[in-house]
This record gives sequence, structure tokens and C-alpha cells, in this order.
Amino acid sequence: MAASTTRDDAARQAARAKAGAAPARGPARAPARPKAAPARRGTAARPAPRQPQRTPPRVPFVLLVLGLMAGALVSLLMLRAVLAQDAFTLSQLRTDNRELQLYEERLRQEVVYAESPDALADRAAELGMEPGEEPLFVNLDTGRVEGEPGTGGPQQ
Repeated sequence: MAASTTRDDAARQAARAKAGAAPARGPARAPARPKAAPARRGTAARPAPRQPQRTPPRVPFVLLVLGLMAGALVSLLMLRAVLAQDAFTLSQLRTDNRELQLYEERLRQEVVYAESPDALADRAAELGMEPGEEPLFVNLDTGRVEGEPGTGGPQQ
């Protein structure tokens, strides 16, 4: 009967542990190990081998965290270097753009001067052209040439 009482107590304690209630006896203790099944006739009862609780090793976790931090640091350094290079390239492109804008403005000024009447007259004189004389007009009703003929115009 004593074995039956012990089993009932163990069953009650297990039910309380599942329900979250504290054991009825004194301070908290480690849960009782389940009792070995009663020995069969002719065999001796062997206690179950005790497995020591092992905590997971901390060294691999620490190495993993350190590796991740080192990788993040290297990544940040590389990102900063790339951004610095891009900033330098952007600065160089802006300088080139300003120079090209100044060059374009000089070309526009040259075109405006080349299209001016004074520049056209100078260029024509360089090519051997002479200024034209007073123009003559043909009256379509009468068919006569009107105007004063110059030295280079047609004679009538």
C-alpha cells in the first residue's frame, strides 16, 4: 500500500506542476524523478542512467556575434569609401559641366559676331567682293528699267 500512496503523491505533484501550482510541501525543489517500474521477478531493478544537463557552448555563439559585427564594420567602411568616390566623381563632373557651359557661351558669342553686318562686310572684302551699286527695277507694265544706272549696271 505504501507504493500505491507514493505513486498517488507523484501523480498529484505532476498534475500540480502542469497546472502551474506550487507543490504542497516546503520550498521549491527539483521535480522528482519518475520511479523505475517495479522489478520483474528474477531481475534486479537498475536505476536509469542520469544525463547531466548540458548548456550550449558559448564560444561558437560569441564567435558568430563577433564575426557579424566585424562584417558589418567592413561593410560600413566599404560603403563609406564608395560614397566618397561617388562624391569625388560628382564634383569632377560638375566642374567639367561648368567648363563646357563657358565654352558653349564663347561659341554663341562668336556666332553672334560672325552674323553681324560688319563682320559679313569684312569677310566679303577678304574674299574680294565689292559693295553693290544702286539697284535697278523693271516695270512690268511698261517693260522699262527704272532707276539710275551705275557704272556696273546695264546700259540703255
